Amino acid sequence: MKQQEGKKVLLYCRVSTDEQAKEGVSLDEQRTRLKAYCVAMGWKVEIEEIIDDGYSAKDIDRPGLKRLLSQVEKGTVSRVLVTKLDRLSRRLLDLLKLIDLFGQHEVSFVSTSESFDTETPSGRLTLQVLGAVAEFERERIRERVIDNMAHAAKSGKWLTQHPYGYRLVEKELVVHEREAIVVRRIYDMFLDQGMGYFAIAKQLNEEGISSRQGKEWSIRSVKLVLTNPVYKGTLVWNRTDSSKKKRKQKEEGEWIMLPGALPAIVSEEKWDKVQEKINDKPKVPSRAKTSPHLLGGLLKCGKCGASMTISWSGWPKRHRVYRCSAYKNKGTCESKPYRADEVEKWFVEGLKNLVDSVEHRVREVVISQVEEEKSQKKEQKLRAAKLRYERKVEAYTAGLIELSDLVEEKSRLDEELRKEQDSGSDIDEVVVNQVINELKEKCANFIDSIGVLPVPELKQRLLLIVDRVVLLGEKEIEISLVV
Repeated sequence: MKQQEGKKVLLYCRVSTDEQAKEGVSLDEQRTRLKAYCVAMGWKVEIEEIIDDGYSAKDIDRPGLKRLLSQVEKGTVSRVLVTKLDRLSRRLLDLLKLIDLFGQHEVSFVSTSESFDTETPSGRLTLQVLGAVAEFERERIRERVIDNMAHAAKSGKWLTQHPYGYRLVEKELVVHEREAIVVRRIYDMFLDQGMGYFAIAKQLNEEGISSRQGKEWSIRSVKLVLTNPVYKGTLVWNRTDSSKKKRKQKEEGEWIMLPGALPAIVSEEKWDKVQEKINDKPKVPSRAKTSPHLLGGLLKCGKCGASMTISWSGWPKRHRVYRCSAYKNKGTCESKPYRADEVEKWFVEGLKNLVDSVEHRVREVVISQVEEEKSQKKEQKLRAAKLRYERKVEAYTAGLIELSDLVEEKSRLDEELRKEQDSGSDIDEVVVNQVINELKEKCANFIDSIGVLPVPELKQRLLLIVDRVVLLGEKEIEISLVV
């Protein structure tokens, strides 16, 4: 075919970092072959070299390729030459998109090693076949890498960059004690002091404590520390599917989980309590956290249920009062205002009385919640076992595993079913007593802190134990605890 007049030929050469030392793919070798091909074809036109040095062909985000496509779209190119198909791309979808773009601008694509030209039907067919083979091989390489990584993960090897609080020594995590102290403190601040992500980050930044790589703490970095199972010594891998642009979490049955495979920084019990608080955190109004008054955002009117807000009363000596917002804003409630210092005094006295009788009053509630939590954990474990068995059935049907593997998985499922049937509804008294004792301890800590800590810090402790406060009348207060 005749070379289009006034248009040039682009010679595209590429090597990735791991290919630089391999024979036959060096940039000089590619240039030599492509120029020789042009001479053999008798093309006496302008020839331009475009180089991508050190770039993989897994995608088309390469500076040289972008420059090539820009020239194609401008209409100044007649042909694009490569020594081999995978120099342009290893993904069939990307290849077809590029070839389609070349076709739209009447640019032919030539691979000298595979001896085809996309201007011919046979060349286009060969291109698609070779592209499919190239993508298939790349996926096989990816599967082998994943299998090797899965084997390493099951052996307790750490496969990525070390998290805060650890260092990586010969692919194994070791505790970095200086940072581990900060991790334990973050868990205590969140669980025992009632501080949120923002408050924790602010406190650490004010103290000049840096996070990873000397950066400041943020809401996200604090949450990552509080939710990463590595800190309780559990290795979790293969949780997300990263093969596509948008990462998606996989089913739990596909996860690789190895409890006790790593050195722990916090106890498993404390880590689990943090997750429960994160997932089942009561919805506290924002004003309950930010109000400078002890019961601000918590106190409700006993007559209409509306929130009671702080106002000022008296002259010339003013004092704080809690007033029903429905009366204040709408005039629809007959509740009178109450002096704030008196209401807060009644609340503290009521809380002290409640602490003395907390075991008797909340025992039934605690038992109910322990039963519900136990049931949810059993259901979750059984669902994961059923999912694993279903995947083994699919694998056996496809001929990927032996019958013995399927039988072994069925035995594990039967064992889980048997455990569920055998486990009765007996309540673990140790767990119930532990929950009650922790609640009593938190109430006592709050009472001891009154008059010692400033109100903002006092409220953080208060929100750990109190869910709602209702002012029924003179010296009559109803207190709902967080159980």
